[in-house]
Amino acid sequence: MKKIILSIFAFSLFPLFAELYPARRYVEVGVSESVMAAQNGMPIFDIFKKHLVIDLKKISSNVGDSGLVFSFEDDSAFNLDFNFKKVGAGLRIESQVDGRLNISKSLFDILGKGLTPGKVYSTDANVWAESFVSIGFPVRFDIGKFRIRVKPSVFSPVYYVPSTTVTCYASNGYNGSVVVGAVAPMEVYTVSEFKGLVKDGEISADFADQIQPGSLAGDMALAAGLDLAALVEYPILETLDIGGYINFPIVPARMKHKVYAVATLSVTADSLLNVMTDDSDINHTAEISDAVYLGANYLVNRPLRLGAECAWRPVGKWLTMRASLGLGMRNPFGADFSIKSLYPEYRLGVEIVGIGMFGLSLSTEYTRKVFAHSLGIMLNFRAVEIDVSAAFCSPTFIQSFKGAGVAASCGVKFGW
Repeated sequence: MKKIILSIFAFSLFPLFAELYPARRYVEVGVSESVMAAQNGMPIFDIFKKHLVIDLKKISSNVGDSGLVFSFEDDSAFNLDFNFKKVGAGLRIESQVDGRLNISKSLFDILGKGLTPGKVYSTDANVWAESFVSIGFPVRFDIGKFRIRVKPSVFSPVYYVPSTTVTCYASNGYNGSVVVGAVAPMEVYTVSEFKGLVKDGEISADFADQIQPGSLAGDMALAAGLDLAALVEYPILETLDIGGYINFPIVPARMKHKVYAVATLSVTADSLLNVMTDDSDINHTAEISDAVYLGANYLVNRPLRLGAECAWRPVGKWLTMRASLGLGMRNPFGADFSIKSLYPEYRLGVEIVGIGMFGLSLSTEYTRKVFAHSLGIMLNFRAVEIDVSAAFCSPTFIQSFKGAGVAASCGVKFGW
């Protein structure tokens, strides 16, 4: 599979590839933070109301065939860059946390249509989560008109939850009560032996008190993997730059520890009708079985990404129109890799910069299986630059315009 992907990438670079992302400073130090929380059940404006009305039929219609999806991301980064005319180099430290829960549409179809008293209905859900820390060393150089950027990175997962099937069930009592629940086998691979992660039937943060920073850093170094990001650019016109990119795993990280437990959730309501109108007496129980801590040898890669992009500046450097199209794969070559791990990516954007100290960006994209439509503002005081953006997003295209999820980012850069 690696040979096929490399062949595709080489072929895609042949007809392509000046400067897609021109540097603004010779020396630059920057920090950034971005967060995202998205779902496709209902707009957030309907959730944050004094009286919440849960329309199960409407939720079933909103989620589409993909089912109800919850996605979250939290990315932090520090960068140091040195930019000269034909060469550049730098350092980039990143932290990334993300995850996804997908509940089958059939559960909401069943609840929306009504339940037969005494009968138990069941369906499946899927969940995964991951956390990575990485140190990258970006390098830029020119060969003729080609501009090449490469960034080898050492990375380590802090924890990794493989794609896991969760069993969901629902039943209706003869007195009109409704019970909805789930049973989830928890298989969490960790970089260190996180004993105490599960305590008294729930996830506990007490285990963190037992971890020594030096010991954790050593475990991360032993578990570390290596991947390579590359971008090759070429100016085919004075106003049009095109390029091809790839993020490719070279050496996978090795997770040596595993925590196994079974989580159960049960929610009981006195009436399904009252649940929809927020008048029901609802009780719930959630617990996790005693955890088993085991040794492991699980291989993990960061996502593989490849594709092409372009930047068109039809009226000068102050206006840039961007487009990209690519393919992503979660944990390629890993044990939990499947056809569902593949996803397309695209982005269309417009940037206006250089009008005094003010800049503006608009974009629409689909990355990490989430649609997002964002507005960004840049304030550039030469020595200091501030970038902020906000977006509506959702795993479903239509719901992304209705504000079913939100994302925000902020970055500060210093230099000259």
